[in-house]
Amino acid sequence: MNMQKYDKDNPKLVNSMVCAIDILGFSQMISDSCRDRYGDQLLKDINYLINKNKQCVVPNKYSQGNIKIYTDNMIIGYPIKDDGEAELNEILDNVSEYQFNLSLEGLFVRGGVSVGDFYINEDIVFGPALLDAHNTESKLACYPRIILDDKTVKRLKKYINYYDVAPQYNKILIDSDGQWFLNYLNTIFKYYRECNNEYEFERIQLELLLRHKVKIEEMLEINKKNIRVWDKYVWTANYHNYFCDLNFPNEKQLKISRKSLLSWPSQVLSDDL
Repeated sequence: MNMQKYDKDNPKLVNSMVCAIDILGFSQMISDSCRDRYGDQLLKDINYLINKNKQCVVPNKYSQGNIKIYTDNMIIGYPIKDDGEAELNEILDNVSEYQFNLSLEGLFVRGGVSVGDFYINEDIVFGPALLDAHNTESKLACYPRIILDDKTVKRLKKYINYYDVAPQYNKILIDSDGQWFLNYLNTIFKYYRECNNEYEFERIQLELLLRHKVKIEEMLEINKKNIRVWDKYVWTANYHNYFCDLNFPNEKQLKISRKSLLSWPSQVLSDDL
């Protein structure tokens, strides 16, 4: 089967793997920055961080994929060749790395992945797969997670059944509500190629998880009076703790204290009156 591509001179829908990503709380960031007169600085910071980190999802010279970024949104499309396993693996790996890198900067994202007809060029993104990915992100993701829609899960199950031990196995988790989402912290295991030995490998992993922990704790503190937003970071903290328990059960310093994840009532005191 010949590789299809998004032809800018002859636009047509192409069967694709598509991911839509949104930065959590971005609208509030804009409002706060303009109110407190640091809008220009926020713009510079966000522009720098997105351009710095988008490199991990920019398709290489062998890929026909494409991306479009506008304000806090990113759309990624990979035309499907053969059965689509390679394209879904690109999303599982590359988008997880993007999500992880932004989280270390205190920017947490949610998103949706779908499959179907899609087209993208410099001026337009179009197609039912875009709508499905966007609806999955906006209506189902809820928390800072990138989830797979039902069509994508069905495909992934088929790919996993090809193998005795599937390469996708550790790249996905199933949440308590049944949603399949990208296990983006698994990105830390990609850093092995940059290390000289096993000790250095683990040291870098622990440092990255500690940085992730600190950013979540900052967001929990900042949003402790906004229960709707605070709850989203509670979810992220629970995911972080689960990942640490699973992979580094003896490194207790990596975990976020459960006291930070509970909201306790208190009696009325004289200072409250």
